[in-house]
Amino acid sequence: MVATVREHRIGDVRWTVVSGPREAAFRELGAYAAADIRTVLDGLPDWPVTARSRRSPVLFRAVESASQVEHPDAYAELTALAEGAGVPFDDLLLANLRGDLGAGDGTGCTDLAWAGTPSLLGHNEDGAPVFDGIGRLLTLLIDGEPGVCVWWYPGFLPANTVTLTTHGLVWGIDSVSVVTPPPCAGRHFVARTAQRATSVAEAVSVLRSHASAGGFAYTMGQVGSPAVTVVEKAGEETAVTTVGSGLSWHTNHFRRLSPHWDVAPEESLARAEVCAHLAPLAPDAKWLVSALTTDVRRDAAGGDPLMTLSTVVTDLADGTVTVVPRGGAPLRARVADLASGDVDAAGALNGAIVAGQRCPGVTVEARRTGEGPCGT
Repeated sequence: MVATVREHRIGDVRWTVVSGPREAAFRELGAYAAADIRTVLDGLPDWPVTARSRRSPVLFRAVESASQVEHPDAYAELTALAEGAGVPFDDLLLANLRGDLGAGDGTGCTDLAWAGTPSLLGHNEDGAPVFDGIGRLLTLLIDGEPGVCVWWYPGFLPANTVTLTTHGLVWGIDSVSVVTPPPCAGRHFVARTAQRATSVAEAVSVLRSHASAGGFAYTMGQVGSPAVTVVEKAGEETAVTTVGSGLSWHTNHFRRLSPHWDVAPEESLARAEVCAHLAPLAPDAKWLVSALTTDVRRDAAGGDPLMTLSTVVTDLADGTVTVVPRGGAPLRARVADLASGDVDAAGALNGAIVAGQRCPGVTVEARRTGEGPCGT
């Protein structure tokens, strides 16, 4: 069966839409993004996790085994992605398990949320400079599953950043490095499985019932509901907090789980201090975008290895999303349109789609013969 990849650009935001059967879709995505995937693998910093995997091969393979057994669909997706890109599977696996093997992975992110009228979720996606200009919106329309839109790093399972689904679910994820991870499934695999949930309660249930070697903190909500929920996950432990009203924030250390899980990085504590002193009087999406793009923005300067690559803010009342790519103009869209790949609807809110990267469709056959309109 044929999978389809379509590439669009709305303003300064790249948007790739993939549809079809699971493995065919990911294989085609890998082929389409092969050059970017190789750039990422070649340009990522030398994470301590590489040495850790060599020193502790038993843990590495135990985490892999748990990921494959407990999350077979996500494991098949990563396998197909590597096949399509023509890169060794273990290279992609190691990149995706970088936060699951007990070494600092150098990743960041900040989440700010407001529970009130309206309720808002905001996320800064911080990453290595190699991702600058390569990251993009990715919509997955896998046969038989809800549509999912994420901010995607080529080579990674589309689950470790921001998630928007056709069920109206929205969440951002903050990485937390676990000091001594248990031999459980990789956190990217757990997060990918949670994307099939139909409600916040179901997503929380998925996280409670699936152990995770590494640590993630989810700040989540659902369009049409004012509730904001924060979930911290590491190993078998899960901490769930419902934000009744006011400001909620999270950076890259646990606030509710036992402190034995992680060591709070100074940089994360510094951003937390900034967040804790924010005092909005009448917060709206504009205020939240401003706070994330100024007060806690990162620029890979002054010894900080990471930069803010994108900012995503969602108004849970009406489902409006603001996406701000690094160095680019904001894009406004609706959760439902991004998650369903409705390019026309998103374009209507932002003017005409910029020519040059729009592909009417790239099929498996076209990509293999180099006949796709955006083929490389």
